[in-house]
Amino acid sequence: MHWLDKTIVALDDFNPVAAEKIMDQYATLVYGFKMNHTLFPHTIKNGLRIFADYKLYDIPKTMCSIVEHLIAHEAEMVTINMMNCRHSLSHLTQYRNDIKLLGVSVLTSWNEIDTYEMYHKTINEIYLETIPKMLECGFWGMICSPIDLEYPGVKSADLMKICPGIRQVSFDEDDQVRIATPETALSNGADLLVCGRSFFSEIEKSS
Repeated sequence: MHWLDKTIVALDDFNPVAAEKIMDQYATLVYGFKMNHTLFPHTIKNGLRIFADYKLYDIPKTMCSIVEHLIAHEAEMVTINMMNCRHSLSHLTQYRNDIKLLGVSVLTSWNEIDTYEMYHKTINEIYLETIPKMLECGFWGMICSPIDLEYPGVKSADLMKICPGIRQVSFDEDDQVRIATPETALSNGADLLVCGRSFFSEIEKSS
């Protein structure tokens, strides 16, 4: 598992006690850990790299308040929903040196039918619209599925590419559809991988 040091382990399915045990066990092996808003406030982080997967979508004042809270509690990254308007996104620029802002454009559970139904646009067209906003607002990186790395606009963007949807095997009732193996994602240009069930299944296989 040569990709361990580029892995952010998703802890969303765990309670705080279990999450803290996992962090203690793998802290020296992986890049960091992903938490959602139900887990982050209830865990001890011990200075680890924490990716707060909040996908913020709100009025500027509310988003700023949440980002300031995350900074105060030493989160390293936070996700922002790129369907926020440019005005709202611009308010987050002031935090770009205090926390790594990550833009979320299209969830990995969506396919082309979903994006057309919602926005009458292809996945690629959505990236072409949202990536300039990320760059303009000083975002550190972008969330994209590993297969989205094939889009020229994604590949050439001067942003870190953080990829969920990492799978070595298929899982029953999988809720992600745009997926790839860690090896494929890294060879296509992923900088960091977000792994949950696939990480633990690989750990079990290698133990």
